[in-house]
Amino acid sequence: MQNIEDEIKPWTGERQSIGRELFNKLEKHIEGVSLRCYKSFDPSISVLSDEVVAREKVKFKHLCEGSFNESYFSAQAPVIRSIAEKTGFTNFIVKAASIYAAEWTLAVLDETKWSPRKRETYLRSIMESIFTDIAVAVEVLLQDINGQAASEREAFERQRAADAEADSRTMQVLGRALNELASGNLAVRLTDMLPEKNDAARQDFNRATGALDGVMTTIVQTVGDLSNVVEEVSSASEDLSRRTEQQAHALEETASALHQLTTAVRKTSDGAVTASRVATQAREEVGRTGEIMAEAESAMSQIASSSQEIARIVSVIDEIAFQTNLLALNAGVEAARAGDSGKGFAVVASEVRALAQRSAEAAKDIRNLIGTSSNQVKHGVSLVETTSQTLAGIVLKVAEIDDVIATIANSARDQAGGIQDITHSVTEMDRTTQQNAAMVEETTAASAVMRSKSRHLSELLGDFTLTEQPRNAGNRLEAGRRSAA
Repeated sequence: MQNIEDEIKPWTGERQSIGRELFNKLEKHIEGVSLRCYKSFDPSISVLSDEVVAREKVKFKHLCEGSFNESYFSAQAPVIRSIAEKTGFTNFIVKAASIYAAEWTLAVLDETKWSPRKRETYLRSIMESIFTDIAVAVEVLLQDINGQAASEREAFERQRAADAEADSRTMQVLGRALNELASGNLAVRLTDMLPEKNDAARQDFNRATGALDGVMTTIVQTVGDLSNVVEEVSSASEDLSRRTEQQAHALEETASALHQLTTAVRKTSDGAVTASRVATQAREEVGRTGEIMAEAESAMSQIASSSQEIARIVSVIDEIAFQTNLLALNAGVEAARAGDSGKGFAVVASEVRALAQRSAEAAKDIRNLIGTSSNQVKHGVSLVETTSQTLAGIVLKVAEIDDVIATIANSARDQAGGIQDITHSVTEMDRTTQQNAAMVEETTAASAVMRSKSRHLSELLGDFTLTEQPRNAGNRLEAGRRSAA
């Protein structure tokens, strides 16, 4: 691209002459126009310094005469940069440049009232000068902008290259770390410092892996504990299932035994009722026997009384025999005294004495028999009394036995009812136990599935390397893998 110093050439000839003439006409307006332009971007300015006025005069002389030489460009560039720095590029063009052109246009109009022809010539000349100055200003500002853009672009390129290198190094480090992480090494950390712009990624990676490491450590520990719990639950479920089956079998046998016991107790209860009825009948029979024994005892007493009466009668007979014997003896004595006349009477007396003697002997034998009979009757009476007392005791015992048997019958009946209730309860327990056994079998199956899943999870977690292996977790995982194998 061609330089503006090469494109803008200094004026010569008539153009330069018109410019000198114009400068001479407008020189008196330089301070006023310059003050109004400066106030457009700095309202606090009220007076311009002599240096500024002198500089503006030199600049305006160059513009009017078209002296666009090296001196102009070198003097104009700092002024343009100073104004543009204060106002900005847009305000410089829109405000400063427009005000500058408008003020000098008004000044030309003021100085050329007398000649419209001159007015046109001066306006053309001043507009060309002003727009040339604007073009130079724009060029200077564009050069600054381009230079700054180039500088920024170079800095950007340098920064981008540095960032690319840093990103490449960061990606290499992160790539290696991510490969380690993908292989299950959760203990990997980025210890070397990365470039400042990427160090946050290192810190984020370390925080993420640290958090993941902590979570996985907790998971490993929890899985280890869960494996132990599942093993214990599974073992307990198997034991419970076995014991439940045994209990169900035992309950079934118990229910059968209770049913048999209920039947036996019912039979016992029926037998006890029958025994109670028989005992009642026996008590009644024994009671009637007691009455008979009382009657026998009374009869024996009467026999004893009769024996005593007979003994008394025999004693009378014995006395009669004794008296008869005495009479016969006396009769014999008297017959002997009578001699032959008394022989017949003596024979009768002898016969009577013999008869009396035999009566006495018979009375004696009867007395002996009656004594023996009386003793036997007394013994019989004693036996009857003893039997009566014994029968009375038997009656009491039979009554007690009847009461006991009645109590046994009632108890057996109550026991039969209670055992029947127990049998019903045991039957319900048996049905419930059977249901529990089925549920325990399901629980055992679920525990087996949980144990298999837990072992599989333990195997999966065993592929991870952690910063600090939880206590006993490695052993638990290894044990889980061995058990699974």
